[in-house]
Amino acid sequence: MGLLLLLSGGWFLAYKRPELYKNKLASYLPNIFVVLLSFFFIVVFLEIYLHLAQPAFLEAKSPLLGELSDYQSQGYVTDKTFTKTEGSFRILGLGDSFALCGGDKNYHSVLTAALKAAGHNHIDLVNAGQSAIGPGYYWRILEKFGPLWKPDLVLVGFFVGNDFGEMDFFVLRGPFIKEPSEPLKRWLGYLKFHNFWLYKVVKGKLTLILEKRRKEREKEEAEVQPEGFLSNQAFLDMQRSRMRIFQKETKAGLERLWQEKGPLLLKFKEWCAQRNVSLVIAIFPDQFQVDPDLRQVIYNKYQIDASTIDLSFPNRLISDYCRQNGILCLDLLEPFQEQGAARNLYLVRDSHWSDDGNRLAGEQIFNFLMAHRLIKTRQGYAAGGLFR
Repeated sequence: MGLLLLLSGGWFLAYKRPELYKNKLASYLPNIFVVLLSFFFIVVFLEIYLHLAQPAFLEAKSPLLGELSDYQSQGYVTDKTFTKTEGSFRILGLGDSFALCGGDKNYHSVLTAALKAAGHNHIDLVNAGQSAIGPGYYWRILEKFGPLWKPDLVLVGFFVGNDFGEMDFFVLRGPFIKEPSEPLKRWLGYLKFHNFWLYKVVKGKLTLILEKRRKEREKEEAEVQPEGFLSNQAFLDMQRSRMRIFQKETKAGLERLWQEKGPLLLKFKEWCAQRNVSLVIAIFPDQFQVDPDLRQVIYNKYQIDASTIDLSFPNRLISDYCRQNGILCLDLLEPFQEQGAARNLYLVRDSHWSDDGNRLAGEQIFNFLMAHRLIKTRQGYAAGGLFR
């Protein structure tokens, strides 16, 4: 854009001051025009190449390419997962990286262990969570594979930190490119340069390089201890970006967004109601809501007045909507805030849960299922002892 303005300014001067053009600009302007035209054709060529060739570095490491094709083809969904043992009670867990973080100690595993420890050995939990997706993608997974899994209960994790912006179904191509699945919306997006694949790939690569250098510098200078997944600067910038939904001045905008996108939850409700399947929405808090020390660092660094923040507003939007529409909803904000002062519930500069965080989430979900008698046995729906 800057070069185009420079070129336009040059032509304007040539028009107003022809004598200047003859003496100074006669050689410069054609050269600038050639450079700009060459740059334009190079960008167009590389963009076409990325779309047609789709080189190896665009391939998604997580199996989420296109219309769910790789989700099934890379072994995450197999005939074995569709086999439901007679008499079992199957829970289908839908979520993003929170569903996977912690390995065999993630909250789904904690929940399964708690249910079996309470005597519910007939529990069969399918963890269908995948990284880098949101509720719009969960719905497509349920719509496509739900009838094959035959769940008795669907557990949907909603992460306050970024799921408000991921209520639509999108296509992932590698670690850098995420686009709407609707062809018209996707192609109209290319009217803006920041939606070009080339821009996203170059920006992504540069971000990784800069982040690696930041972490190396912080390690050398011992700025932060211990070393985290992200550099301190990247982590704080990410949290600063996410915390905007808690600012009181953004309430109206978030309400409008939720009025438009919130009805997605009704699709989950209708799908479950048609099959006599229970549905639970679990709201996962962002670390900014839980960690007072982190909040103070962000307030100081970015000069934010704490009185302009409403930590629970996004959670209330979801829970109120669920209550009004008869959807069971568990908000984990309060228990995480209560125990966050005594335990490290999040990984270091990561935003995902630590083992303690996963344990707390799994125990709270277990308590919720027991309190609402959502686990069915051969004798009926069971209640049981709760974690305190």
